[in-house]
Amino acid sequence: VYGGIWFNVRYCSNPSLPICTKYLNMLVAFLFIPVVAGNVFMEDSIPNIPEITERQSMWTRDYTIFDPCNTNKPGNRNVSCSQLKRKGHNVTGIYEIYILGKPINVTCDMTTEDGGGWTVIQRQSENENDESFFERDMKEYESGFGTAGGSFWIGLKNLNALMTYPNGPQALRIVLEISSGRPRTEVVHYGKFHVGSKNEQYNLTIGEYDHKKGKNYDALSGHNGHVFDVKKSPPGKPDKDNCLKGALSGGWWFKKCNQANLNGRKRGISTPDNPGIFWITDSKQESYNYVYRKVEMQIRDADFGFCTGSLKS
Repeated sequence: VYGGIWFNVRYCSNPSLPICTKYLNMLVAFLFIPVVAGNVFMEDSIPNIPEITERQSMWTRDYTIFDPCNTNKPGNRNVSCSQLKRKGHNVTGIYEIYILGKPINVTCDMTTEDGGGWTVIQRQSENENDESFFERDMKEYESGFGTAGGSFWIGLKNLNALMTYPNGPQALRIVLEISSGRPRTEVVHYGKFHVGSKNEQYNLTIGEYDHKKGKNYDALSGHNGHVFDVKKSPPGKPDKDNCLKGALSGGWWFKKCNQANLNGRKRGISTPDNPGIFWITDSKQESYNYVYRKVEMQIRDADFGFCTGSLKS
């Protein structure tokens, strides 16, 4: 929700009263404009959500205004790193959040250059030596596996819950640490990221790609609309969804002729015929040869910029 409305409605049981003449059928509304709101909705600014009061002659009726930045939750439980950041937590580390009513430990990136508040939902750690760590069955991909401080998958059920009401739309940040050839770190942003429910086969909605190098690194948009699936192709055995006839592994939003798979095997050597983790850049086949030291997927509220006054996702 972008913005909020405050209103005070007054009714009169006796229209002949002077006060009723003034306020009869009057609606006074104030619309919070995002540019002006800035930090209005930050926890430190307004710890309590304001109330709306309705008056009719000698009685009043109170209404609670909605929380446009999703700051307060039932039981005062934290449900995302975005929420924790708005509450003043500025140190990157492991935090406890509640998903589907249960506590779960996640890594919160609070210090990245674009404001922090990112919840890590997937990581192939730089310290992971088991190249097949992400070769799991569908049940494990649904519930999640790994540890918040190491290689980690938050789980499809949790992922869907993080972006379903009362939580809002999410943005996606991907960190690619390439160790082969010219070692470097690439960061990719998408302003729209959603994972469907189990009934929708956890289908992917992805959009609003943004990267400093233009469209060179937009490997995920081609997977938009595809459902989540698990591959366990033996090394060297062709897979029907790999145009290069190589093996695919891990769980991902696979399609015909895949351009990305961050849950593939974490190999020391990767080739088109035997790919591990891959993220195709500029449709270049050589991208299959990249070796990754670490990959990470992070999400945060798409309106995080509005709610913190920076107006950036």
